Amino acid sequence: MQSIRGVLIDVSGTVHVGDKAIPGAIQALDRLRASGIPFRFCTNTTQYSGNTLANKLRKFGFNVKREEIFTSLSACRQLVQARGLRPLLMFEPDALEEFTEIPTSEPYDSVVVGLSPSSFHYDMMNKAFRTLLETKSSSTTGTDTGAAAAAAAREGGVPRLIAVHKAKYFADEDPSSLSLGPGGFVEALEFASGIKAHVVGKPEKAFFELAVQNMGLSLLAPTAAETTTTTGTGIVMIGDDVEQDLGGGAADLGLIRYLVQTGKYRAQDEDRDTFGGLDGVFTDFSAVVDHVLSQRQEST
Repeated sequence: MQSIRGVLIDVSGTVHVGDKAIPGAIQALDRLRASGIPFRFCTNTTQYSGNTLANKLRKFGFNVKREEIFTSLSACRQLVQARGLRPLLMFEPDALEEFTEIPTSEPYDSVVVGLSPSSFHYDMMNKAFRTLLETKSSSTTGTDTGAAAAAAAREGGVPRLIAVHKAKYFADEDPSSLSLGPGGFVEALEFASGIKAHVVGKPEKAFFELAVQNMGLSLLAPTAAETTTTTGTGIVMIGDDVEQDLGGGAADLGLIRYLVQTGKYRAQDEDRDTFGGLDGVFTDFSAVVDHVLSQRQEST
């Protein structure tokens, strides 16, 4: 049994669907907070800025602080800044708040794609495609200049196509149906341009590492102050998507992976796990929290 040191929580489909909190989720978060276990909402949501998402959750009734939300937009901004890029951004207007003070006018040297229904039309996709072809040409002819070129020399190449994530679909307002995610649009650009996307959100290992650090924890051996009985990471990841939330980096890092049967979950989704089996499948977020708290009591 692993002593629980921290909890990462997916947002859409796990604690709410559309404009409604999942029954029992608000009270479950209160119980988790009262236990003293550190947690972070860990989301690939790219339609909203972190501030808007925090306000949205509060409107649903959740007691949440902005700093308790770690988004793939945050990780994306860090990458764009670190590489000195001037990207064409395919985001909804509210999400652009995360990219203030970053140059985003022409000439572009990269394309960044999030979930942006207003951007997924032929003219915008074609603009992104042409931008990628131009950046591909400049990189092969040696005409890259400025900060991006300096970053390329240090890092061995600059990501030209950046995907905040590549989810196939997500649970929208109607819990009985699914909506198309950005993954197909990213792969269309990959196919047409011949450029492989650099993914920054879940399920990438680096994203989970940053989220754990954001809680003030480490994936290395825990300190005596954190626990004296932990074997393994002691970090839980809770989500409704066996691939995006619980696959890839979550499995590679040894996180405790709990699947909830809400949101985008469909019957037998747990059987699609390719990493040796999930650590648990639960009816909803409330049931997971009860399990986590009972485990903590047993380990103390």
